Amino acid sequence: MNTVIKVIITTAALLLAACGPSKAELGRLELLAQEQARIAAEQAQKEATTRKKRMNSRLQGADLHWSNKDYLSEKNVQSLFSSQDKRFAGLTNEELEQQNTYFINYPLQAARYDYKKGFHPFRIVGIRSLPNSGPYSSLFPDEAADYAPGQSAKSVVEFALHQDLEKNRLGQDVLMKNGHRWVATVLNFKNYPALKPYNRNWQWIPGVFEDIKWNASPEKTHAQSDGRNLEVQLGLRFCTLEDRCYSNIDYQGHPTHAVRAEVMSIYVGNRESGEILAKFVREAE
Repeated sequence: MNTVIKVIITTAALLLAACGPSKAELGRLELLAQEQARIAAEQAQKEATTRKKRMNSRLQGADLHWSNKDYLSEKNVQSLFSSQDKRFAGLTNEELEQQNTYFINYPLQAARYDYKKGFHPFRIVGIRSLPNSGPYSSLFPDEAADYAPGQSAKSVVEFALHQDLEKNRLGQDVLMKNGHRWVATVLNFKNYPALKPYNRNWQWIPGVFEDIKWNASPEKTHAQSDGRNLEVQLGLRFCTLEDRCYSNIDYQGHPTHAVRAEVMSIYVGNRESGEILAKFVREAE
């Protein structure tokens, strides 16, 4: 008898399960889904607002430094490398904070206008593009490149911060024989979408010999570039952890001291007129 009752109870339970959830249960699930969607929308809006404030703050800082020409000084560089280079110990009391953004500018050199494709390519004077992070693998470890066949470590860009210079016979500043170099290294923003562009007619050029192109008529680009007044302003945030953010290599006989950095903003502008032609800003925190 007990066995029959058990069979009946089991059968009834299976039939109820086959009928699906009740209307009350469906209503509860719908309300739960609506609440989850509302919370997700609020979180997305909050993140968008925070991101916009962060980017506006970076734009304001870049605008201010462009106007005031307030750029990284030799003392700043000495302070940045003081923990790594004994020659700089005690030379300055300035300290660079890891969370702050510091600015530096470089000339923008025009190449020949590409009439076939309708753009003007430019090269940033003072940077070196590396196809992979080989020399700086300790600063930019890429485990995928070590284990995946055919993969190479991420591309890196090197920015000169200070160099041992001397005058040549023409009175030009050139790198001294066996002179030291102090550089900032960053992941190659030309290859990875780390920066949001504010001007669609300016685009990065992946590769080694050219850096950025201006999609505009030759009359417009030559009016800006013929006077050789175009500059690039970079906002950099340096990593200052002594045991993981610095590296020393040899580059063509020149001892090179590197610090890892992140690009927070890039401006392209005409220094003589003060006009800013393009803006790029990092969205991530």
